[in-house]
Amino acid sequence: MNNFLKDMDQDQQIEYLERRIKRLENKLNGGSAVSKMIESLVGQDVTLNIGYEEIKCRILECDDEWIKLFIPQKKKDVTVMRRIAEISKITLDKDGI
Repeated sequence: MNNFLKDMDQDQQIEYLERRIKRLENKLNGGSAVSKMIESLVGQDVTLNIGYEEIKCRILECDDEWIKLFIPQKKKDVTVMRRIAEISKITLDKDGI
C-alpha cells in the first residue's frame, strides 16, 4: 500500500485517504443514509441529476458507495455504475423510461 501512495501526487493521496476515511466512518455508523434510501428504489425508473447531466434510467443495484443503472438508448441499451456521492437529485418517474 505504501508503494501505491508513493506513486500518487499529494492531492491524489489526500483524496484517496479522505474516501477511505469516509467509507470507514460509514461502516462504523451502519452505512450511508442516502444509499439506504436508494436501495428502496431498486427496480424503479428514476431521473438522476449527476453534475450538469440528467439521466433517465432504472436502478438495478446499490451498495454503500456505488449504484448500478440501466439506461435505455435508441441504438444500444447501456448499463453503468456511478458513485452515489455524484448524485445531486433523484426524481421518481411514474411513467417509466
